[in-house]
Amino acid sequence: MKTARARPVRVVATLALAVVAFGGCHDDEDDDEKAATEAVKQISQGAPTSLPANVPDEVLRVTLGGVEYNLRELLSRPSESRPSAHIVAAYQTGSTPADPPPFGTSDVAVLPDSTQEAPAAQVYECRQNASGFAWAFLQPEAGLQPITAEPIPALEKLVLDHFRYPAGIDFGPPTGTPPVGPAWRVSAPVLDEGSPTAGQTLFIGSVEVTVANGPGNVPLLRLANVGRIDRGLPSEVFSRTTSDGTQTGYVLRLNTAGGVAPTTGCGGTPDVGKRERVPYAADYYFIDVFTTP
Repeated sequence: MKTARARPVRVVATLALAVVAFGGCHDDEDDDEKAATEAVKQISQGAPTSLPANVPDEVLRVTLGGVEYNLRELLSRPSESRPSAHIVAAYQTGSTPADPPPFGTSDVAVLPDSTQEAPAAQVYECRQNASGFAWAFLQPEAGLQPITAEPIPALEKLVLDHFRYPAGIDFGPPTGTPPVGPAWRVSAPVLDEGSPTAGQTLFIGSVEVTVANGPGNVPLLRLANVGRIDRGLPSEVFSRTTSDGTQTGYVLRLNTAGGVAPTTGCGGTPDVGKRERVPYAADYYFIDVFTTP
């Protein structure tokens, strides 16, 4: 009789433990999602409100509606004035992530072509041209660290990287098929809702201005936004260009160090196709400029 009575108690206890365990797991998932959501928001909320003092005017001069403006001056204007500007977010380079998620659609998923867990680098490829053999710039490979007034709790819930977007993926309207170009990405894998290419935003840029920054350093750049891939992040993490003409997105590459092409190792046919990673560092400031249509 005692044994018979004990059996249902064990079953009930087992069920109760299962319910507790399942509930605890669900609570952990909710906590991770909340932490990632808050971390994403802090990227823009804690972003710098001004540019470094050493940025040359050549990088900052933009033309809007046939009129030349300086981005630093536009940033000093009240937010309601037009034109005016706003720093959406800023990042500095770091090592590439260990396990970057793919990008793309629910049907097409592509992993970044980059070396994992490696120092930030400018990557060059040996190619043959009409005059012989030379190193050609191929792509950037870097992780990203937000530049914020205070450290961001739970930043480890996010994956931030910088790589070459290969083009050829049709996202449908309004995104369409973004062109090839340097891309910056913020991903929150815990917010992907079961799709590995969701829970992320990509900014794709095209170089407008190049300014030398001393021997041994890659140049300073201003790039315009030519593609935005938004896949469900809860906050803005990059600038953007809108189709109605009221908003233009830029990214400035500043404070560069290292990264210039090698001077040896590309001298003949056996070297063609060889890649060389050259470590570099840089800061990236994403700026929205607001105008009247």
